[in-house]
Amino acid sequence: MLAARTVLVLTMLLTLSPHCDAALYTLSECCFSYIKSPLRLANLKGFYTTPKECFMPAIVFEIRNGTKFCTNPAMTWVEKAVQRLQKRKRLRAL
Repeated sequence: MLAARTVLVLTMLLTLSPHCDAALYTLSECCFSYIKSPLRLANLKGFYTTPKECFMPAIVFEIRNGTKFCTNPAMTWVEKAVQRLQKRKRLRAL
């Protein structure tokens, strides 16, 4: 009888757990430091911004080989690189 009760409790927990945990824990990527030197625009493949839940705001650049670099969004070279990548993306869409 104890085994049946245990199975019932485990079944209920497994049934309810995906519904409860889905909204509580979301996978996010945060940066804890910035690179110090500018990246070459020719090597950049894309970029994204870190979520607002992160302690440090950052623009993450991905280069052609898949490596990702955290950068300070307040830096002038980062702003220019973002603008150029957005422009490049718009030109490809046309």
